Amino acid sequence: MRIPLLATLTTVVVALVCAPAASAKRIPCVLGEKSPKCLVWTAKVHLADDGDTVKAKILNGKKFGPRERVRLTGIQAPELFNYSRKTRRGACMGVEATEALEHMVHNSTVRLVAQKASSRSIGDTRVRLRRSIQVKRGGKWIDPAAELLRRGLALWFPNGQEWAWNGPYSRLAEEAAAKGIGIWNPLACGKSGPSQTSPLSIKPKWDGENKDRASGEWIRITNHDPVNSVPLAGWAVRDAHLRGDKHQPGYNFPASAVIPPSGSIVVNVGQGTDTVSTFHWGFAERETVFENASNDKKQAGDGAYLFDPHGEMRAFAQYPCRLSCTEPLAGKVSVTARYQGLLHEWVTLTNTSAETISLNQYELENSPWFYEFNERDLILPGESIVVWIDKPHEVPPVNGSRVTLAAVPGVFPFQGVQPGGFRSWNHSIALLNDGADAVLLRNPLGMPVPGACHAWGNARCPGV
Repeated sequence: MRIPLLATLTTVVVALVCAPAASAKRIPCVLGEKSPKCLVWTAKVHLADDGDTVKAKILNGKKFGPRERVRLTGIQAPELFNYSRKTRRGACMGVEATEALEHMVHNSTVRLVAQKASSRSIGDTRVRLRRSIQVKRGGKWIDPAAELLRRGLALWFPNGQEWAWNGPYSRLAEEAAAKGIGIWNPLACGKSGPSQTSPLSIKPKWDGENKDRASGEWIRITNHDPVNSVPLAGWAVRDAHLRGDKHQPGYNFPASAVIPPSGSIVVNVGQGTDTVSTFHWGFAERETVFENASNDKKQAGDGAYLFDPHGEMRAFAQYPCRLSCTEPLAGKVSVTARYQGLLHEWVTLTNTSAETISLNQYELENSPWFYEFNERDLILPGESIVVWIDKPHEVPPVNGSRVTLAAVPGVFPFQGVQPGGFRSWNHSIALLNDGADAVLLRNPLGMPVPGACHAWGNARCPGV
């Protein structure tokens, strides 16, 4: 049951008033990292509620206060359904995550660490302190949340207020995913799920056109099996946040949902009418699910995760990539823009390599607008395709010329364009700013392709 807003606010205010003061000494937020300095409290931890929550008594003056729940910053562990220590039961790897955390912190005096004393995790029925935990083991301080990430027992859960952990934790999650351990193993819980031999991939659209809104965000799931379809009854897709039923958080597919062989389906974050290939999570238009990526001090990002009926992860896409990021099109494609008014605007993408390249699920961006390529968008070696801002028509051969030429692939000024190489963005207004602007190619995770950007004036090619 959702508690009244006034009651929630009252609880938060009381918690803030009664909260023990932090030590005057600040310490690095993240162990072993160059990081901001954080507030620190001394506490005794008794038990782990689950893999990301503990019960702790915080030192207040010379006495330890009442037991309260502390939510670990930066991770999302699989949920428990039964919290009793003797009969614990939960989602795939949920019990393992809980027992691992409890083994590290049980009956220990720890340091609770936060950038802000006011940081809270507020749910429907509970308010928990949001803190990182540091505990001494073998004469050395360790970070239990980081250990869970290393073992593949939690998702990276970025936070806008307690952001010091975002970058380090995202890298730990990437390392575990690359090793295929813990939750990143599709057979983590020893069960061969449905369609186990059908390769699946997932693309989160985390930055929609224009202003961020629910209908501009979506998740595409692709079945790379050319023969077998993949029924999705009992499957769910989610981001790092716990949304909906903890037994199956995220968007739960209807029994009729099926991905055809070599086909895709899309889950739109917003509201709408479902079809055989498009489903709707149902968020209001002003709500969004996915965090936008950033390469600033907050190192923001998120991920999309697909789980089968056994709760095992079958496809994932965490962004942005921060470790061992191999971009197959790096150095193989160049981007140039013609920006001389609506009738004279187009973008040329040239394959500078000796092999045919595919732009499938890559996107051309002129912020805040995107053009997505599909499986038919192949560029032959040394040749180009052109994306018109409007549609193909006669153009001046150079800026300012009164002469116009027919737009024909292979004929000047499109002599490098391959046959059938014209595409249309279908905008009825000019997009490219003549004074300063940028056009770039982004990969399916939304990251810029190195070398595939054209910026002019005082505009710069983005790093993320």
